[in-house]
Amino acid sequence: MKVSIFNEGDRVLLVGEGNFSFSLALFHLNLKIDITATCYETNVNEDFGKKNIEYLKNYGIRVLLGVDATNLKDHPILKTELFDKIIFNFPHVGGKMRIEKNRELLKQFFISISESLKSNGQVLVTLCKGQGGTSIDNPPRRWDDSWKITEMAAHGNFILTAIEPFVWLSFQNYIVTGYRSLNKQFHSIGALTHIFIKSESPNLNNIAPKKKINVLSCTNDNFSWTDINDIVTNINGINIDTHTYTFDITFKQENISKPLRIIKPKAISDTEKSIVDLKKVRTIGGKGGDGNISFLQLWANENAGPDGGDGGNGGHVIFQAAYDVRDLSHLTSILKAENGENGHNKSCFGKNAEHTIIHVPIGTIVRNIEGHIIADLNQKGMMFIAARGGAGGHGNAFFKSDVYQVPRISEYGANGEDLQYVLEISSMAHVGLIGFPNAGKSTLLRTISRARPKVAAYPFTTLKPHLGMVLYDDHEQIAVADLPGLIPDSHKNKGLGIQFLKHIERCKILLFILDITSDEPWRDFEILKYEITKFNIQLNKRLFLIAANKMDLSGTMKKLEILKQKIHLPIIPISAKMGTNISILLKEIRILYDKEGKKKMEKT
Repeated sequence: MKVSIFNEGDRVLLVGEGNFSFSLALFHLNLKIDITATCYETNVNEDFGKKNIEYLKNYGIRVLLGVDATNLKDHPILKTELFDKIIFNFPHVGGKMRIEKNRELLKQFFISISESLKSNGQVLVTLCKGQGGTSIDNPPRRWDDSWKITEMAAHGNFILTAIEPFVWLSFQNYIVTGYRSLNKQFHSIGALTHIFIKSESPNLNNIAPKKKINVLSCTNDNFSWTDINDIVTNINGINIDTHTYTFDITFKQENISKPLRIIKPKAISDTEKSIVDLKKVRTIGGKGGDGNISFLQLWANENAGPDGGDGGNGGHVIFQAAYDVRDLSHLTSILKAENGENGHNKSCFGKNAEHTIIHVPIGTIVRNIEGHIIADLNQKGMMFIAARGGAGGHGNAFFKSDVYQVPRISEYGANGEDLQYVLEISSMAHVGLIGFPNAGKSTLLRTISRARPKVAAYPFTTLKPHLGMVLYDDHEQIAVADLPGLIPDSHKNKGLGIQFLKHIERCKILLFILDITSDEPWRDFEILKYEITKFNIQLNKRLFLIAANKMDLSGTMKKLEILKQKIHLPIIPISAKMGTNISILLKEIRILYDKEGKKKMEKT
């Protein structure tokens, strides 16, 4: 909304949110216009509201109570009056500016104002950039919200002539409180103003605006409206600064998805659930059923011969790769299949036992007790028979022959295989948090996801990996693992070093978390890289990021500058506790995630 849109002597009617503060902002511009502010409430009982009305009247601003924006002519004063400009800022219902839920409201608004607007008048409808009015509200303003307003305006024979940015520079004092004093503000930065005029009948040729903003040409969030902001430097003696102001709007960047705000509430207490990515199991196949010894006796033949049936086969223990499990925590130490059923008389065989199929995550590696890889379940549905069931024993009917017509023997069912394996998950998470104890890894995971790992002021609070999911606006989910802290000489198995280092192998992207408050954070990074190199030099080929944590503490900026000079790598300064630069970190994580995906596609 530009100041130049107003002409001297214009009669302006304000409806919608923030009429009182917006009318005052217009008055302070000395535009010499007649301003009428409205309020939906018929009575103002609060002292604060009464003082506001009295304040506006002292400045010559007319205030009308009991004005319904969908039926202006019901108000006795507005029945016979016509206006040059009617302004509707931030239409919403229930504290949320949701156009799809406001169709009837907007439709009735445009029908109502058609009788209150002069023939050459204009209607200005401004939409804030978030549907709740703030930059963090979700969902943000949709690309088709402007078309929805245009559609509703057609019911009152109005057409859209232009869409312009709400020039916040001219209305810096305009602060809008929430719906009926809710604790929320509707920020004007990044808002768009839609300008409508009267028309005969909207059609395909005139309903689309002549002047448009190409938002796809914006390459980043900090979009400057210099190409549109042509405010006159001196309007009626009021000097207006025309320096370029950079606004933070929520237009989506091309090819870069944005992390979503966590809406679902987190658990109050810490969760005990962690990720099990390594498991030693003992698998026992089912025992075969025993054969039966029986002789058939009929009413006409008491010696009808042997009729003992065979026993059923024992079940196998089978590992199957599936999407419905994420780790190995559901596995017990001993996995045993069912036994086969024993044979029965009258030549009835025993039932074969069902196989015990155990789902494991896709990418599970099966090693024998010597450590050799014997199976890699890297595709959905792949199976590995860990322990075969024993065969069922034969009954005495099996041993019948011409020379041995009365066999009194049978077989026991065979025992199933009894084998031990070590199961490993080849890929536990997309991103692994690596750092020394108490570097803030668990705090960061709690900040970016709904995971609740334990946080305490002593080292080795995290002994097992915890997994959290980061959601993005293109429905992609990135798994981030909080790994136990490393210490010097971890590659020599100091403490539980080897076990902790194995977790790193199962993460595709490495995120180094450095405690910027330590004496020499650059030395910490060198130790971490050294331990990883000594354990597995191939880990150095993986994509990685560096984050300097605890930037909210004093004296950290000097150390950050020294850290940048020492390691000569990009560093993201963050505060996991306060949430500083977390959105930037998540965007960088998504960039590396997409690069990793492209590499995988090229290999396949």
